[in-house]
Amino acid sequence: MNRLGLFVLFLAAFPAQAARLELQPCRLPEIEGEALRCGTWEVFENRAAGKGRKIPLRVVVIPARETPVEPDPVVYFEGGPGVSIVQSGPDVVEELAAVLRHRDILLVDVRGTGGSHRLDCPPPDGGQAVEQTLDTFMDPAALRRCRETLAKENDLSQYTTDSIVDDVDEVRAALGYPKVNVMGASYGTRAALVYLRRHPESVRTVMLSSVLPVDARVPLSLAPQTQAGFDRMAADCAAEPACHAAFPDPKADLDAVLKRLEAGPAEVAVEGGEGDQGKPQKLRLSRNGAAQTVRYLLYRPSGVRVLPLFLRRAAAGDLGPLGQASWDIASAMRSASAQGLYLSVTCAEDVAFVDRAEAERLARGTFFGDFRLRQQLDACAGWPAAKVPASFLEPVRSSAPVLILAGENDPTTPVEWARRVSETLPGSRLLVVPGGNHVFHNLEGIGCIDRLTAELVERGSAAGLDLEGCRRSIRRPPFATSLE
Repeated sequence: MNRLGLFVLFLAAFPAQAARLELQPCRLPEIEGEALRCGTWEVFENRAAGKGRKIPLRVVVIPARETPVEPDPVVYFEGGPGVSIVQSGPDVVEELAAVLRHRDILLVDVRGTGGSHRLDCPPPDGGQAVEQTLDTFMDPAALRRCRETLAKENDLSQYTTDSIVDDVDEVRAALGYPKVNVMGASYGTRAALVYLRRHPESVRTVMLSSVLPVDARVPLSLAPQTQAGFDRMAADCAAEPACHAAFPDPKADLDAVLKRLEAGPAEVAVEGGEGDQGKPQKLRLSRNGAAQTVRYLLYRPSGVRVLPLFLRRAAAGDLGPLGQASWDIASAMRSASAQGLYLSVTCAEDVAFVDRAEAERLARGTFFGDFRLRQQLDACAGWPAAKVPASFLEPVRSSAPVLILAGENDPTTPVEWARRVSETLPGSRLLVVPGGNHVFHNLEGIGCIDRLTAELVERGSAAGLDLEGCRRSIRRPPFATSLE
């Protein structure tokens, strides 16, 4: 063999080292007070092709605060889809303070969000944009302009959960982490489950909060789940003497409000937020906008607490509190999510598998109705989403240690979804959070969940966690009976 052949054999015996991502010290306004390390990692937009256009991913590591530093960090997937995990960094730091003692937290703005080539659909300016956020999902003309603009420089069929988790695992490898502890909330639980399915060798533990299964087919369940969440709220109010005395029939109040608004939108004076420099604004509150506001108030214990009060005031003629809630919710939603990424993911993984007739049947008899369903199906009809195979809907199976959290009153990802997911995860344990909604903030005694999460990561096992003790310590705050 000649010398060149020997040299080739020598190189083959020592494979090339994987590319490394070198991070630099940085400061970010979103995560104040932490000595962060930041960088950018480029991935192919079309991962299967392995060539062509690249996407820059924003990567932030919050280093462990104490030694020794364990080799397996936490990777957190945010909700939406479309929300920036880096912007959610302060909440992650607060919830994972105990974990952060000896483990890094890895935050990656996934493709199409935040600082990673955000796929934004700019809404109209001013109050009209706020109203449309809840009233029309997306104006057809604005949707067409957004689609045409984004499609000029992006292959919108490449923005799926599969690609998202493959990107993140590539970042993990580039940073030299052998395994990660995967956590997710809402849509982030779907991403966490898909990560577990596609990269099982990279996963040490998993924590899922408010589980969105891979086969959920949102928006099929929007109307019936929203109705169920409202009915549970009304039942809780009836069981609480002070609430029942003040608001004997929240359903009748809601019906009265929606019937009034069916005749035409009402103009409501509201206080503007930061984007409006705090100036007074006028909101045209429609029937659909009010229904969406009720739906989103059901997402949080703080919203549930005031909902009977807001409905009673609105039924009596004072739409101010409900209108202010509508403005605040819509304003926050406008800036939080990348609408283009939301459409690419949900059109491919949810809407594509929705039967319109079945969805309309499920919406009958609910206060929410099928307006939001029809709007999203129509939007997806012209969106160039991926063709996801039906196998995507198959349950994720794994023996990895998994802690699952489900709010007993969640109006969008119900307990039965969490139970179904747990059936194919034999290493999992499920905590049904008393009084919990889609998020758990403002519940009394909720700190025990952070402790359970820290124990899961520390032990590397869900066995032995005191779920019952945590459950007993959590309480829903009482309903508000006045605006004071």
